[in-house]
Amino acid sequence: MQPKTFAIILTGTILLFVLNLIRREKMSFKYAVTWLVSSLLALLFSIKEVWLQAISKGVGFTLPSNFVFFLLLIFVLLFSLLLTLYINEQNNRTENLAQTIAKLDFRLKKLEKDGEIKS
Repeated sequence: MQPKTFAIILTGTILLFVLNLIRREKMSFKYAVTWLVSSLLALLFSIKEVWLQAISKGVGFTLPSNFVFFLLLIFVLLFSLLLTLYINEQNNRTENLAQTIAKLDFRLKKLEKDGEIKS
């Protein structure tokens, strides 16, 4: 199998897989955008190799494969950053929920102690 054909089939499969995950609501569109954009770019560069060669030479890479590896590294770094932000957001939400529950528990115990409600 030719590398170009393999790349087109692989990126097309990934694109369809991500679209299927969105359709089945297993992945929200908000988090799928990165996968969609990267797979569309990979599919475009697989079909139009000349564009990949022109861009890689324009940015200073002598081999398009080195440029692809550089793009993959950037993708992994950006995706790690996005996941870190998501985890941080979830930790903040968890902390706020724990504080709210603690406040409600304190108020409930105070009301039970004052005899305003029965446990």
